[in-house]
Amino acid sequence: MELLAHPQALGWVAVLLALGLLPQAAVAGPGLSVAFAVQVALAMLYHPVAAGVIAFLGALDLHRLRRRPLTVWWGCGLALVTVTAGGAVFHLVAGQDEPLARLLPAFVACAVLMWLAGVAAMVAAARFEHGTPPRQVLARMNAASPYRFPATFPGMGWFGLPVARLYLAEGFWPVLLLLGLLLYARTMCLKAWSQRGRLVDLLERERRVVAELREVNRGKEQFVAVASHEMRTPLTAILGYVTTLRRQPIDDPAARDRFLEIVERQAQRLLGLVETLLTASNLEHGRLAARFDWASVEDVCQEVVEGLGDDRGRVRLDLPPALPRLLTDRRCLGQVLGNLLENAVKYSPRQQPCELGVRPDGDRLVLWVRDHGAGIPRSELERIFDRFYQVDDSDTRPVTGIGLGLHLVRELVGVLGGTIEVQTRPGAGSRFTVVLPVRHPDARPPPAALAAGAAARETRPSGT
Repeated sequence: MELLAHPQALGWVAVLLALGLLPQAAVAGPGLSVAFAVQVALAMLYHPVAAGVIAFLGALDLHRLRRRPLTVWWGCGLALVTVTAGGAVFHLVAGQDEPLARLLPAFVACAVLMWLAGVAAMVAAARFEHGTPPRQVLARMNAASPYRFPATFPGMGWFGLPVARLYLAEGFWPVLLLLGLLLYARTMCLKAWSQRGRLVDLLERERRVVAELREVNRGKEQFVAVASHEMRTPLTAILGYVTTLRRQPIDDPAARDRFLEIVERQAQRLLGLVETLLTASNLEHGRLAARFDWASVEDVCQEVVEGLGDDRGRVRLDLPPALPRLLTDRRCLGQVLGNLLENAVKYSPRQQPCELGVRPDGDRLVLWVRDHGAGIPRSELERIFDRFYQVDDSDTRPVTGIGLGLHLVRELVGVLGGTIEVQTRPGAGSRFTVVLPVRHPDARPPPAALAAGAAARETRPSGT
């Protein structure tokens, strides 16, 4: 006990107390603690009991004693037991003045035993307090270090021998300088490790951004090529038939009407493409203003089917009587059903009819479009609503398009306050289901009298 009153013994206590005030990695274990190197040196320099008492006093954290007394006393007891046991092993194998060949094995045994005791105590505490499995605690400890196991075994404990030898040869003050250098090196190493983690995360984000930009650029290039082709086809047909009508007199009225019908159909196709592009642009820039009013679902469905031209006979309507009127944007609803039906017609065999159906469901209306095509691969379902995306983007695909139809459908359904989902089965076609509210939650309905008058006008017989 007289040794504990020696100024240098009190100096060791002060060093341990000062190191305890510095921030420590919570799950790093003893391998990253400069105080652990001091404890190993104490186990080599002093009698095991005296070294344990110095470590006990050095682990006493007065600042945390009032808030977490059990944790502080646990740390003090652990330091006492660990250093005492390590010192006993060291002095059992060798002494301070032994040659290096005998001193080194004793030091290794002391440092390893103390490291294992510290890690075991940390695992037991985590298991007792939080129920964390030992394997998970060891994995966290290994991940918190700049170097992986076994490089961190026992970590700073390897500096215990140089600290002890320097103390015996030069005294206490050179040891303080060495400990300061160790502390600075440890701080810089951990800081560099932390910055490395942030740089890795930043690099990974940059890689994802670059990949996304490349995908967007590829999509835009593909879109320009496909859109140019889609616009050139009707323009070529229009120019061809107009040139024919101008240069050659057409005496047959039926042939002339057929030419004009083709020109009109191709012009409508071109107009539809332009409207699709404008709608996509307005949606992207938030310029699409919905106009809510009462709409007849039956009328919208009939108009969409009639807009298919020669393909209107391939659509079978399933419309029950007395469907409720919708307070919605009629134009957006027409675009949703039009795009879905156009896709259904394109991807279905000509001998197989497509289906457009509606049914009420409380305060909602369920609309569906079913085709009998090849279906959509399940791996592609998450991307079919992406802009410019097409399941088959090869130059030899059997159907054409610019990859905006389903994207517009999803966005417009969102504008209408609804949802859309798709069920598909390879070889059996797909079914797109749209669920819309009967009254859009953001819409301000017109006065009831006006709505009733509008309903009366629609049901009034013609010619009255």
